[in-house]
Amino acid sequence: MQISPIENEDRYDNEITKSRVLAALNRKDEAAAAQKKALDFANPLQIHMYARQLQGEKRSEEAFASFRENARKHPDQWFVHTGLARMYCAQGKFDDAAKEMKLAMAGAPDNQKSYLDGLVRQLEGKQDINQ
Repeated sequence: MQISPIENEDRYDNEITKSRVLAALNRKDEAAAAQKKALDFANPLQIHMYARQLQGEKRSEEAFASFRENARKHPDQWFVHTGLARMYCAQGKFDDAAKEMKLAMAGAPDNQKSYLDGLVRQLEGKQDINQ
């Protein structure tokens, strides 16, 4: 089966879909190349959501690498801190996770603060927020 090139627009959504299709066809090298290209196009929120998806798929190490890279490149984005908090929580580092979630809350829009405060309380109670 021949995968045709993406003709309309070369962007994150198209490349990540292409990567998934190629992976399903067991064309691992091509899938990896499309995934890398997708992540090169991705904005910080897309990277965060990609890492959350990896976490949901139980691909923790890949998710953690994405969370860390996103934090390295975009430390000023509030949701990047929620990704680090989720990573630390999964590693059992609840104090570090709570610290990151508080940083997220400080920069978050008002409509997110109540939700994040609830996550902080869960983390302070040593509860897993990734379930």
